[in-house]
Amino acid sequence: MQQSWSRFAVVCTAVWRRNTCFKKDPFLFGGNKTMKRISTCLMWALMLAVACIPGMAQTVTGSIRGTITDPSGAIVPSAKVTATNTATGVNTVATTNNAGEYSVRFLQIGQYTITVEAQGFSTAHYGPFALEIDQDAKIDIPLTVGQTSTTVTVKEELQPILQTENATNGETFTENTINSVPLNGRDFTQLTAFTPGAVVTGYGSFGGSNSTERSTGDSNEANVNGSRQQSNNYLLDGQEINENINNTVGYTPSPDSIEQLRVVSSNANAEFGNVNGGEVLMVMKSGSNKFHGSVFGFLQNDNLDANSWANDHNVIPVAKNPFTQAIFGATFGGPIIKDKLFFFVDYEGMRYHTGGETDYSLATQDMLKGDLSNLYSINSTGGIQLYDTQTLEANGTPTPYTNNQVPVNSSIAQYLAAHQNAYPAPNNPTSDPTGIYNNFVGPSGTFQTNDQGDVKIDYHPRLNDVISGRYSQGYAQNATTKDPLPVEFPSASNYPDHLGNITWTHTLSPAIVNLARASYSRIQFNSGVTTDPSGIFGLDGNSIVGIPSKAQETAGFSLQSFSTNDATGMPSNFGANPTPEVFVDNVFEYADDLTWQYGKHLFKFGASFIRYQQNSFYPGNDGELGSFSYDGQYSTDGGTAYPFADFLLDRVNSASVGAVTGLTGQRQWRDGIFAQDDWKFSDKLTLNLGVRWEFDQPIYEVNNKMANLNLATGAVEYAGVDGNSRALYDPYYAQVQPRFGFAYAITPRWVIRGGYGITSYFEGMGANLRLTQNPPFHTDYQETGVNPTISDGVVTSTGTYYETSNGFPTTTPPTTTFYAWPKNMKPSSTQEITLTTEYQLAANTSVQLGYVGILGHHLTDPYWGNQRPSPDQLGPYDSLVGTVNGENYAAGTNPDPSTVDTGVVKISATNAASNYNAMQAVLRQRLTDGLELTANYTLSHSMTDSFGYYGVSNISGGYYQQNAYDMRAEWGDAGFDIRQALSVSGEYALPFGRGRQFGANMNRAFDEAVGGWKLALTDVTYTAFPLTAGTTSNYSSKVYSATARPNQYRPLHVTGRSLNAWFGTAVQPGGSEAACSVDTNNGTCVFGPQPTTTFGDVRPMTLRGDGYEQVDAALSKSFPIWKEHALAFRADFFNLLNVASYSAPHATVTDSNFGQITGTTSTERRIQLSLKYAF
Repeated sequence: MQQSWSRFAVVCTAVWRRNTCFKKDPFLFGGNKTMKRISTCLMWALMLAVACIPGMAQTVTGSIRGTITDPSGAIVPSAKVTATNTATGVNTVATTNNAGEYSVRFLQIGQYTITVEAQGFSTAHYGPFALEIDQDAKIDIPLTVGQTSTTVTVKEELQPILQTENATNGETFTENTINSVPLNGRDFTQLTAFTPGAVVTGYGSFGGSNSTERSTGDSNEANVNGSRQQSNNYLLDGQEINENINNTVGYTPSPDSIEQLRVVSSNANAEFGNVNGGEVLMVMKSGSNKFHGSVFGFLQNDNLDANSWANDHNVIPVAKNPFTQAIFGATFGGPIIKDKLFFFVDYEGMRYHTGGETDYSLATQDMLKGDLSNLYSINSTGGIQLYDTQTLEANGTPTPYTNNQVPVNSSIAQYLAAHQNAYPAPNNPTSDPTGIYNNFVGPSGTFQTNDQGDVKIDYHPRLNDVISGRYSQGYAQNATTKDPLPVEFPSASNYPDHLGNITWTHTLSPAIVNLARASYSRIQFNSGVTTDPSGIFGLDGNSIVGIPSKAQETAGFSLQSFSTNDATGMPSNFGANPTPEVFVDNVFEYADDLTWQYGKHLFKFGASFIRYQQNSFYPGNDGELGSFSYDGQYSTDGGTAYPFADFLLDRVNSASVGAVTGLTGQRQWRDGIFAQDDWKFSDKLTLNLGVRWEFDQPIYEVNNKMANLNLATGAVEYAGVDGNSRALYDPYYAQVQPRFGFAYAITPRWVIRGGYGITSYFEGMGANLRLTQNPPFHTDYQETGVNPTISDGVVTSTGTYYETSNGFPTTTPPTTTFYAWPKNMKPSSTQEITLTTEYQLAANTSVQLGYVGILGHHLTDPYWGNQRPSPDQLGPYDSLVGTVNGENYAAGTNPDPSTVDTGVVKISATNAASNYNAMQAVLRQRLTDGLELTANYTLSHSMTDSFGYYGVSNISGGYYQQNAYDMRAEWGDAGFDIRQALSVSGEYALPFGRGRQFGANMNRAFDEAVGGWKLALTDVTYTAFPLTAGTTSNYSSKVYSATARPNQYRPLHVTGRSLNAWFGTAVQPGGSEAACSVDTNNGTCVFGPQPTTTFGDVRPMTLRGDGYEQVDAALSKSFPIWKEHALAFRADFFNLLNVASYSAPHATVTDSNFGQITGTTSTERRIQLSLKYAF
């Protein structure tokens, strides 16, 4: 123990010295550190990796523990216990202590046998049995009197079924399950949907070419036990593989490389941290004493698929969209030195291509030159007459343009009229009387690719040491291969990943074992960057078409948007306003676990240190190139507007752009320590007593490019100046997380488990809400023009709205968005309460029933901070107007209560809460007689007062509150409140063929055709998804609120439900119970628009849409070739029954489309064929 405490002292010293290493953290990857400082940092990093007693190590190994007894039941001390990995032949030795207890820790998962030797007793042999991730396998072995040279096989159930050593809840997926069940897109995250308490509201988005290509979306991540999708933590061999700005999966290992996957859903031991949702643990395969490998290929294309629901339900049915997807790869592993050194390598590639034709509505050459006489033919009443609103008739009305001949003032229109190679002439006949609608057709195509691989080495230099290292690399990309319209600028993305991990397990004594880990990952997302396939515009697009511009980071020119585009007589939008996300996440992890078996106690201690470097370029939601919107108000007398005319006149209704001063580099340490005692209180009762503490260092920017709003004073504060901290919010030290659990074995076949614990996690909140998004370092500009008449207005055009510092002169400051974090910003936390019972029905079958309760605290809660208390009162920050470093901005606009704000102050508070209560039932059948099965049923209710920044995938509802001053009115069902959820996964070897139950003696030829087939199935069934009723904004717009909800006067009773009337025919617009007029309750209507003098009384998520159902199947057969060589054929059927699960109906009660469903959340049935050669 003296050696262990010495290690702890080294850790403390390293922690104290840490800031010396990193206080001058360089931006990105260069910097101002000397080589001496770099060497010093590397030295301390190494000491942290091998010497500290860690906390967030989150081990992905297994352990075996138990008691050795003699024939009378008395304990046997000093017995030698040897655990042998049957694949590698590696032995791990332990000795029973004075209480007869043994513990073998940090074992590589796999098949094991146990041998027990003691003086005066026969040698006992147990196994083989499978050891799983995070499993504490309890194996008690009785000895018989005899010579040690005599071996006795212990006749016990060889697979530990019941979990009797801890109270952790979760689900483990074996190699057989991972490789047998159908996974669309071969996305391992789909397995999380088969965990008790997990729901995936975007389940239909698995596959569809996007799963093996990493992306910043999280639509198919699981909500685990009422937690947000972003609160999961993904680990590969103990290393985080997250993209930690958006809190999504950053690297997706191939299913053929994964040996096991476990989801820890609740009541985790104290070693687990940095998570409020599911802890997803994966272990990569290792080599063994035999060479094994495989070569595989999976193929999907449109020829075998059903047509989509949308295509089939079009007025004129549309053919299937053509595509081809191929996923291919190989694995290989084996010994380098028998029993000592092993390797495993794998590669997986993906190629996806799609093609077809795209329709556009183009302005004719005459129109680009100002001839809009074709508008007279739009309808039988004479069409549209255009007017000059800056030249008035004697009676004060605008002057009509003769024959709709409009002056062309727009430099963009002038350029396009002179360059047909940039804006081609129409080539497709159209029934539109103006000759515009869908008058151009051209070929289009996209591609997506992915190439990734892993290398893993396991080294056993001596009995007391195991060293394992892994390197992973991937590169995914997508882009458009064909775009027929040069003024369209499609986006492209690429995702390079590099990850490395090394672990060292060292047995200091039979009672003390240490595991050290160091890892590094560089996960990069370059997403949404526009391209110019034509090569005409490149990075000079704005200047080419005459828009004064700052230097461009992306290709193309500013988006020109028409408010009624693609309608009859209206050209399509063109240009682009990309919002690229360029993220480079560097993560350094240093961790270590130490365990100590002392009597009936198994002590665990730990501390870990994670360094996050988050480097990003993000122009914000207002885009990098800018956007100009035209609504036709400047060329109409109040009648029908024609936005394209305003474009020609260069009269913009509104404009916006995001501006940044280069890349930003944010930094943070996330540290944790823990201690746990797994106390074998009696033969039947085990107590898990633990506590962990974490500290999330406030996030700072390496060059202090951050600003914050002091919510108490209303003053803008800048990082690192005037006495302000670099992070601009206060550290929080109270992340103390007690963990308690118990497991009581009533009988050898029946156990009760329960526990209580607190978890903590700091949400990343994406790039858009960070303090680096504030002026002068970043500004989202918005400007709205006023009607340019002789008496009252200024014309806004493409040349007169940007700030001078961006290269665009302006006489008045545009509005912007300002982001603020409270000084008392806190990590979110949950309290977890569980009570479960599990009963072993048969040798490999168990059933589990339990209660899970989760209370969420301090959840992130973004809201509009300058909401006005009432229409005649100023909002809290309406006076936030000024100039900083020559950069003008106005976040609250004119501080006049009679003027509605146009700037926004978005505050990211941590005041939201949630709760979750569930009954969960699980049936597990371990692989026996060809059958492996897991079935989960969850009955639950999840509630919250905030959906967070990201919202909920496929769920209709606003991110922001209706009334930021009344959070009680926001309390309601969560967006992922799925009341009943059923998930099933499993595989069954059909009992037909030689040596099987039916056809045991059939001839070989017939057996090759019908024998040896396996059927794998998965099923996900959810009851109705919630959604929020919407309305026109009659009061919210007066007080500057982001959300409006209606009134509800009486209960909704659905009658005559259909796809056109999901909420019943009575409440459809025009029905007898449709929405009342504003401020009116007519005695029959169910809903009414938001009143004009107060907020609506409907709470969030009070309506219900459709649920979700999908059955997938895989039929496979392996054909033996020679010895252990075989060729397997497989056919996967995704959405086997071709069930359409409908998307949310229109939920705006004042909309004529209220209650109508126009799409699905499911995809059509898809078929995938594959071959795999394995040896």
